[in-house]
Amino acid sequence: MTMFTRDGLIDMLRHNIVTVTFTKVNGDERVMKCTLLPEHVPNAPTTNGDLVLESKGSSNNIPVWDLDASGWRSFKVESVKTISIG
Repeated sequence: MTMFTRDGLIDMLRHNIVTVTFTKVNGDERVMKCTLLPEHVPNAPTTNGDLVLESKGSSNNIPVWDLDASGWRSFKVESVKTISIG
């Protein structure tokens, strides 16, 4: 099983559009096309060109902009099965 780090995932999301496959809390598998690129997030608060992330809830959760749903979603670092650019 591949292990991902929160910082590594956030860095990848800040520089790319990423497809993440993860297991939802209810056990379902989800595939999500998401990003933290400010140009894809409406009204994105930025500092030095990076999207500002507010930490709410578990520090193992990563908030992302879901490009298909046009809204904020999150996933747990430990639930990530695969990740790919694009």
